[in-house]
Amino acid sequence: MIRIVNVNALTQDLCEAETFARYDTEYRCVMTRTAEELIDAARDAEVVLFTFSAFTEEVFAALPKLRLLVRYGIGYDTVDLAAARAHGVTVCNAPTYGTIDVAEHAFALLQAANRKIPSFDAGVRAGSWGACAAYPSHRLRGAVLGLVGFGRIARNMARIAEGFGMETAAYDPFVSQEDAGKTRMLPLEELLRVSDYVSLHAPLNAENRHLIRRETLARMKDGAVLINTARGGLVDTAALADALKAGKLRAAGLDVFDAEPLPADSPLFALENVVLTPHTAWLTEESLVSLHEEVTDEVVRYLEGKPNLHVVNR
Repeated sequence: MIRIVNVNALTQDLCEAETFARYDTEYRCVMTRTAEELIDAARDAEVVLFTFSAFTEEVFAALPKLRLLVRYGIGYDTVDLAAARAHGVTVCNAPTYGTIDVAEHAFALLQAANRKIPSFDAGVRAGSWGACAAYPSHRLRGAVLGLVGFGRIARNMARIAEGFGMETAAYDPFVSQEDAGKTRMLPLEELLRVSDYVSLHAPLNAENRHLIRRETLARMKDGAVLINTARGGLVDTAALADALKAGKLRAAGLDVFDAEPLPADSPLFALENVVLTPHTAWLTEESLVSLHEEVTDEVVRYLEGKPNLHVVNR
């Protein structure tokens, strides 16, 4: 019997229990928040599903039966991939389930920040007809959207932006101009210099943590707008807040943060030119179903002895 454990059971199973019951498995859902709880819950598991838990060398060493680790989501920066390889664990993610949903949310943040939607809404509710944030709005047609990272989500966002008459450019060292089509591929420094809107779509790793910091913010176009639906660690929050206060950046739209939930003393709360959402860019009814199906499919492949599709530590 193969034991499968979901160690971060955040949502109701949509297909997992019924699907796994067709095989010789034991499936459990628990909520663990510490390494000790994780190890205790998954000690006898051959397959582990997770969302936010950290899988370090210590954790892998304590789970000798573990062979497949699957994340409910795209990013896998909480997993020590080298340790996983050393312990013979295949790590998979779910890279396709919410790509259009995150792109739609990123563009919604761009529009909300640009057109000051939250401020107008607050003004109407407070009885101050016409009151709004002090910074200006601009027409999108003809503006340049710069995409940092040009994977599935960024490409969907580029298609949305083109429908609004925007020009699109991207920085991604792994994508050629031929592969990018209409989107211009640029070095990062040039992308930051020419873009009216910069949207982050890169994975987080040791090399690009705080990619957006004081030095890179200084290179951005005066009055640019920053959007982040990728990973909070890509942005130095204190530096961003200072740039927004000083007017270097006109506005920002953020769905992800260095610390989540966003701490009560975050400087972002005091700024009228930032739109905040709680790491929900992926969340639609359709994407939720797709997420569970994508994770379940990776497990079924393992159970049937087939190659996994979305392995991140080959």
